[in-house]
Amino acid sequence: MAVENGEAFQAWQRLKPNTEFAVRALSSALEDPQASPDDILDAYLFAKRTLAHSMQSLIRSQLPSSGEKFHEVRERIREEMLARFGRAVPEKYLNVPYGTKANEELFAVLHQSLGQPVDIARLRTINGDDVHTERRIRELRELGLDITAITVNGRRHYTLTSLELDGERIHTLVFQGVSRAKGLGHEEKQEILSRLEHHYS
Repeated sequence: MAVENGEAFQAWQRLKPNTEFAVRALSSALEDPQASPDDILDAYLFAKRTLAHSMQSLIRSQLPSSGEKFHEVRERIREEMLARFGRAVPEKYLNVPYGTKANEELFAVLHQSLGQPVDIARLRTINGDDVHTERRIRELRELGLDITAITVNGRRHYTLTSLELDGERIHTLVFQGVSRAKGLGHEEKQEILSRLEHHYS
C-alpha cells in the first residue's frame, strides 16, 4: 500500500533498527541452550514492546493523517443531534463523544477496508496492542456506525459495513449525554429526559 502519512513513515524508519535488534535478541535467546526462562521472557517482552511501537508507526503510515472521514462522520452525528433534539435539549449538551485518537485511528483502519473484515490483531496494532481496543470498537458502534463481528479461522474480525448512521443509537447518545451532564439541576435534567423518553424515542 502507498504511504499516506509521511511523518509516521519516517517514525517507522527511525524505529526499524531497534526493531531489528529486538527481534535478533529474542532469536538469540531462543537459540541459546544456556538461556534461562527469565532471559527468554525478558527478550520477548522487550521485543513485544519494541514491535508494538514500531508496527503502530508502520500501520499509521498507511492511513491518511488528517482523519477527515472520521471528522465528517462526527459532524453528521452532531448535525442530526441538532436537527432531532435541538428544541428539547440545550445545545451545549448535544456533544458527540468518543473523539479520541484511538477511536479515530480504529475508524481509519476499518474505513480503509470498508465492507471487508479486519483482523482484530491489525486493529490492536494501530492502538499499540492496547487491550482496550475492543472497547474502543464498541464506542464506534455507540456512535451509530454499523460494525459487525465475525470469527474467521478462530480469529475475531470486524467489518465497517457502511457509513450509514443508526438513528436510535444517536438518540441513546443524547439521552446518556443529558443523564451524565454536570451543571444541570435535578428537576431540569428530569424534564429534559422525560421529553426525550416520550417524544423522541
